[in-house]
Amino acid sequence: MSPEIYPSSQKQQGSAIVVALFVIVVMGLLVASMSRFLQTSSETISYEVLGTRAFFAAQTGLEQGLVQLFPVGATGNYCKVADTGYTGSAADTNSLASADLAGCSFSLSCSSGRQTLDATAVVYYRLTSVGSCTAGSISSQRTVSIEVWQ
Repeated sequence: MSPEIYPSSQKQQGSAIVVALFVIVVMGLLVASMSRFLQTSSETISYEVLGTRAFFAAQTGLEQGLVQLFPVGATGNYCKVADTGYTGSAADTNSLASADLAGCSFSLSCSSGRQTLDATAVVYYRLTSVGSCTAGSISSQRTVSIEVWQ
C-alpha cells in the first residue's frame, strides 16, 4: 500500500470538527430563516382575516342603513330629504358584539338630495360605511359605499 492512497491519520485530525461546525452553522441559518418566514406568513394571514372582518362590518353598516331608509311596512325617518335639494347627512357609529365580528365597529353616514331642485325630481341617498376591526396591535379598516335612487 502506498502512502498516497491512504493518508496518515495525523493529516486528518480536526477535519470532522470543521465539517460539524459548518453543518451546525448552515442548519442554524436555515432554522432562523424558516422561523422568520413563518412569522411573516402569520402576520399576513392576520391582516387578511382582519381586513375581511372589517369589510363585513362595513357591509353590516350599509345593510342597517338600508333598513333605516326603507323599513318594511313603515316610512323611514333616517336621512330625510328636504323639498329644496341637498339636506346634509346623518351619521351612526355602532360596535358589533357578535362572536364573528367582536372587536369590530362601523361608522355609517348618509347624504341625500334630489336630482334637481324640483320637489318632484328623483331622490337619491348615498350611504357610506367604514368598518374597522382591531385585534391586539393589528387593525384594519374598509370603506364601502352605495347609492340608492328612489
